[in-house]
Amino acid sequence: MTTGEFRTGCVVLAAGFSSRMGRCKALLELAGSSALSRVISTMRLAGIEDIVAVSGFRREEVEREAENCGVRVVFNDRFEEGMFSSVKAGIAALSGNLDAFFLLPVDIPMVRPATCVALKKALLNDPCSAAVIPSFRGRNGHPPLINAGLIPEILQWSGQGGLRALLSRHHGNSRILPTPDQGTVVEMNTPEEYEKMRSFAAHGGTPSREECLAFMELADTPESVQQHSETVAKVVAMLAGQLKDRIPLDLASLRAAALLHDMSRTEPGHAEKGASILETWGFPETADLVRYHMDLPEEEPLLSGRSLLYLADKLTDDKGLVSLAKKRENMEKKLSLDPKGLEAALERIGRARVIAVALEKAAGKSLEELLGA
Repeated sequence: MTTGEFRTGCVVLAAGFSSRMGRCKALLELAGSSALSRVISTMRLAGIEDIVAVSGFRREEVEREAENCGVRVVFNDRFEEGMFSSVKAGIAALSGNLDAFFLLPVDIPMVRPATCVALKKALLNDPCSAAVIPSFRGRNGHPPLINAGLIPEILQWSGQGGLRALLSRHHGNSRILPTPDQGTVVEMNTPEEYEKMRSFAAHGGTPSREECLAFMELADTPESVQQHSETVAKVVAMLAGQLKDRIPLDLASLRAAALLHDMSRTEPGHAEKGASILETWGFPETADLVRYHMDLPEEEPLLSGRSLLYLADKLTDDKGLVSLAKKRENMEKKLSLDPKGLEAALERIGRARVIAVALEKAAGKSLEELLGA
């Protein structure tokens, strides 16, 4: 069976009072769409078609938004009893031919489609598991993917302790799936959390610093490489700061790419490997920078995001900042018995020097001045 044949549904919980928020959370705007619309879009992008939204408080508005998104709605006339009553109402409305279903509260709207796909693959590979739960840097999050075999038990459960208590009975038969998706643990219950969520959504195309750290943890990036990457991030930020008013640069994506450019360094073709991982998780711009940090396309402009990351990488080693002259000296020693490897390394350093000259001319400062050295 493939992930396409593995039939999954989703229950979106949108019936609550939103009492701490003071506004209907399902309808709050995030980067141009409502929270409810964003959740539904995520599920569709993950290949999930059987989606049920559960309404309760503010029924008419929530149902109108759900219907505009083209999904089925079920009204929980017992929503005042709490979330588990909505869980039951939603599950009862799912199609009867599912293998598993996701459960996602609408106030956790920034989960990535790649997370849902990864959860499906995990359960497909271990179909006897009761559930697969995503985690981010050691913290369990949403949405759990629950085996449809648990549906009768959930519907008969007294409700004491809710779904969490029921799933705890199956803890030994459930899986925790580490992910680099901070959206699995970011929720909005208060106006302050909503403002943070808006900022998170606005920068959703770039991995946050926490997500960068998660990517490196999952890739088992050596500590020395992580330290090198931190230095590259500082260097590229200083270089980009000199050009931000001259050429269009995405500083956030540059910093993220600097942190992640070597996350797969222990593997062959690490630049392409790292870029592919980032593309899978929905970060194409950051992936592009990572892909070309070692070898730039021949036609690449001397002053571009790619070129700045390329130069910053050549200006550092695992011990910190290094001049291009010292980098050349180090390469000549390291690759003295590898003529072809040395030739390629010297070509890269030569290209970095050309970029540095163009940067110095544009900024009107020497490279040493630009870096505060």
